[in-house]
Amino acid sequence: MKRKIWTAILTGVLCLSMLAACGKQDSKEQSGKEVTESSSGDVTIRVMSCGAGTWDTAFPKMMEEYEKQNPGIHVEVEFYQQEQLFEAIEVVLGSKSDEFDIIMVDVPMVAGYANRGYLLPLDDYFTEDEKNEYVDSARNAGTWDGKFYAPAMNNSAQLLWYNTAYLKEAGFEIPSGRLDKRLSFEEVLDMAEKTQKVVDPDGTKGVAGFMLEQVSRAYQVLELPNSMGAPSIGEDGLNVEGVIDSAEWIQAMNVYRNLFETGVSTRGTTNDETGDNFLAGKIVFMIAGTWTDANAKEAGFSDYGYALCPYFEGHEDQVGTPTGSWHCGVSSYSSHPKEAADFIKYFTLGEGTSWVDEVGDVPATKAGVNKILTEGTDDVMKLAAYEAENTAVARPVTPAYTEYETAMNTMFEDIRNGAPVESSIQNTITQLNTAFAKYKEN
Repeated sequence: MKRKIWTAILTGVLCLSMLAACGKQDSKEQSGKEVTESSSGDVTIRVMSCGAGTWDTAFPKMMEEYEKQNPGIHVEVEFYQQEQLFEAIEVVLGSKSDEFDIIMVDVPMVAGYANRGYLLPLDDYFTEDEKNEYVDSARNAGTWDGKFYAPAMNNSAQLLWYNTAYLKEAGFEIPSGRLDKRLSFEEVLDMAEKTQKVVDPDGTKGVAGFMLEQVSRAYQVLELPNSMGAPSIGEDGLNVEGVIDSAEWIQAMNVYRNLFETGVSTRGTTNDETGDNFLAGKIVFMIAGTWTDANAKEAGFSDYGYALCPYFEGHEDQVGTPTGSWHCGVSSYSSHPKEAADFIKYFTLGEGTSWVDEVGDVPATKAGVNKILTEGTDDVMKLAAYEAENTAVARPVTPAYTEYETAMNTMFEDIRNGAPVESSIQNTITQLNTAFAKYKEN
């Protein structure tokens, strides 16, 4: 019931493409000439993409229309499973191959790829006005060290989901799904605990009162300190000391720990099980992505509603909701950077953005968000668009995101399993100081 990952390549294709790439490079080195066009004079732009959900049907239609408008330009795409894509990018760009012109980039990897020289800065191809067409969180997440590397192709947003049948059974009024009605965390947790006691008094049904869908992943847990006004990392992207040991972070992590200590949230549930548990009637409240709506409809589950993500009392104006999805960049080794940048502009800012509507993703552009806010009703996408424009906080922009996420996810797991908050934070700071050092030396 999760967002489905589609694979468009068979085992071995990656190896074959690498051999082809190596062969192409060798022939160039031997001849001393750079081959950038086919014999007919046409240019082919090759795209390395994650193949999530219905992208495999939406992308080809969008590319076909682009080719009609740009005679002589051909666009080819290869879809990979998400983990395969990460591996393929390291192989292709780590070897400086020109096999692909465009790569799809999971947003927290932008800074790392830029730092390693994989991505070409796009400031020469995008004007300031064009860069400002993306929502602020998306533009900032695609920027590293003052340079714009990766425009956002879509976005994500989180909402508060709840089991309407359970709330009615416990005698609570169903929360409003309006833009001007935001509950506090304190209200939500009070309702969650009381409802849990009514619908599962002896705990035999295994009903959780409140869960984060990605229960111990940075993408979602960072919402707690972010919603207390605390950043996730230092301004330079390479420091957490004085950041995650702040009073706000300690308070947020104690809230997180207490969820499991009190049994309002259940231990032992994995990040990949939570969404299914909600659809199985095992959760009263859950913070999760907009895909929950489609998953519920597909599963035939109708006892649910949704509202804006909650705020902490005393931090009403500091709500920080998880956001970010896929960006795209031009390979530093592309033979066609101008054409690749033009295609990226088409499908992230131009007519090509229609694919976002087709697959039901949250837009990454201000125009796309504004269209939903002005034309839509108070449905899932309208609330998501509002959060994307007003409360979205991207994951840390750092070249060391892999190390950051690994250390933080371990800390979250430890804390939810009962480890003391402050010592867990200090251990994480020590670990990340070591990880960050190598980046500061470069």
